[in-house]
Amino acid sequence: LAVGAVLVLGALTAGAAGVRMDYGQGGAGGERTAATRTAEEIARSMPAGVSDPATVFVKARDGRPMTAERVAGLAGALARVPGVGQVTPAVLSADRGAARLDLLLTAEPGGQQARDLVSGPVRETVRAHVPAGTEAHVGGTAAVFADIAVAVGEDLEVVFPVAAVLIALILLVLLRSLLAPVVLMVAVGLGFTATLGAATLVFQHALGRPGVDFTLPLVLFLFVVALGTDYNILVADRIREEMERPGPARAAVGRAVRHTAPAVATAGLVLAASFGSLAVSPQPGLQQTGFATAVGILLSAFVLSVVLVPALAALLGRSLWWPVRPRAKTAADGERPAAGAERAEPGRVPVG
Repeated sequence: LAVGAVLVLGALTAGAAGVRMDYGQGGAGGERTAATRTAEEIARSMPAGVSDPATVFVKARDGRPMTAERVAGLAGALARVPGVGQVTPAVLSADRGAARLDLLLTAEPGGQQARDLVSGPVRETVRAHVPAGTEAHVGGTAAVFADIAVAVGEDLEVVFPVAAVLIALILLVLLRSLLAPVVLMVAVGLGFTATLGAATLVFQHALGRPGVDFTLPLVLFLFVVALGTDYNILVADRIREEMERPGPARAAVGRAVRHTAPAVATAGLVLAASFGSLAVSPQPGLQQTGFATAVGILLSAFVLSVVLVPALAALLGRSLWWPVRPRAKTAADGERPAAGAERAEPGRVPVG
């Protein structure tokens, strides 16, 4: 069972290879929004970015007035950048303290190609050819989305490790073990990557979307990791309790699963159905959130908590709880013996 569960999760995780974040304006099911249709109409005779140009803002720092001639060298360099279809004439501010250059990109402004263009070659060209005594900045929709992508990536690099440390500390306290928290966190991590991979396979590869919504990884982390950890704690705590009773570890795991699986499965089905209802929304972002969250909850409830974690517990036995392994208790320890282990003691008559 453990091997089968790992193979399923691994196959779905492989789908996350090449995942791209989508900031586009496309509608549900490939439906084109009004903005997309307008951009396509304009693109038939003009550069695609004419409806939403990238902007280079140049500001004087030396007190000299800005003129079209002063930014002509920068405009010429930008016009030679592959992917820039046209550079409009400089627009000067009323006080001649700044100038604006609009870049009409050949790529759709909300697409990945436009984001890569403004965050790479355009900004590099601006840095290399900015006029002396001025400072320049690149703006526009593509530049904003490129910066958001960088900010989201940096935030996730902080959020994920911090959350992992906090979850590990909580598991250490609750499970009183060093090995069990590692097993649970690896299982939850596989569940997260498998869910992201499933969403990538369906939306990016099967349906041909530009990528998955850029908010999806964080949403999945908040819901799938949290719920997966909750379910695993419920199952693992019951496994530890059953292992404190006499008998082999496999039998203890079996009893724990029989007691906890119905509750975990029911909770998983209810939550998956609730979140899955978002998949019928006409908004692409909500579609992906509903589908991926439902899949993640089902994986957490049925693959991780009911199959993978119990299977690993059965394989590892009571060593799962190292260094404080559960000791099988008997009636002499004040613990009620396991079913079938009760024996009437001579000379004693039950009262009540």
